[in-house]
Formats: sequence, C-alpha cells, structure tokens
Amino acid sequence: MINNFIKILVLFSLIFLNSCGYTPLLNSEKTNFYINNLSFEGDRKVNNYISNNLRKYKDSGDKAKSFDINVTSEYYKTVTNRDDNKNPKNYNIKAKIIVKIISNDGIEKNRTFERSMAMSAQTNKVTEKEMEKKYKKDLSDSLSRDIVFLLQN
Repeated sequence: MINNFIKILVLFSLIFLNSCGYTPLLNSEKTNFYINNLSFEGDRKVNNYISNNLRKYKDSGDKAKSFDINVTSEYYKTVTNRDDNKNPKNYNIKAKIIVKIISNDGIEKNRTFERSMAMSAQTNKVTEKEMEKKYKKDLSDSLSRDIVFLLQN
C-alpha cells in the first residue's frame, strides 16, 4: 500500500516538474532588450571579454527596450602569501566593474560588480600567465552574466 503510494507520488512529481514551464533566465534567444551603445574604460582585456559576451545582445530585432551601457573595469592581482624565500606562493585575482546603464526612457542605473579568485603561483611563469589569462576570462564571463541579468530585470 505504501509502496504504491510512493510510486504514484513520484509519477505525479515527474509529470508536474516536466510541465511546469521552466525556462532558463539567461536564455539569449528570448531577451526583451538590446544594447544600443556599449562603451568601455579601464582594463583592456577584461573589456574585450565582456564586449565579446555582450555582442549577441546588440541586434535590435523586434525588442522594445534599448540600453546605452558604459563599463569601467579594474583588474587587480595581489600576493596573498609568500614562501620562506619571499617568493609569491598564492595570488588573489580580482575584477571589478562599474556599470552605468541608461534606458531608452531615460532611467539611469549605476551598479558595481566584483568577482575574485585565488590562484597559486607556478614555478613555470608561462604556465602561470596562461592560468591568469584563463581566470581573467572566467571572471569577465561571470561579470557579463551579471550585466545581462541586470538588464533582464
């Protein structure tokens, strides 16, 4: 009796979850906005990564809302601790952006987003530079998602 009840409960749960109408929030195919003007100041590489991620939102199509966006970025790499010989052992990598958004109806928003990661020092400096480049791209991708999320809401 209890076994049949559990089977029925699981069946109804699966049916309910399958037909609940869930769609991803950051689905770029169904955005209700486009970016009219996009300008950058600050760290060039962070700005390039963000620009590449936001490029797909520049197409106006039939979307009603348009935004002018100014992004000011900063990038920091600080040593968090050192070994006995005073060589860097770990780093903290931080990317910070200040976003100024002006909508087509004149409403202005200013937001600051910040992301950071820990990175360990490598004996091979070429490997360390490649890791730093990858981490910088990951931080910029995350900041780009923050901007898109802000524009959608």
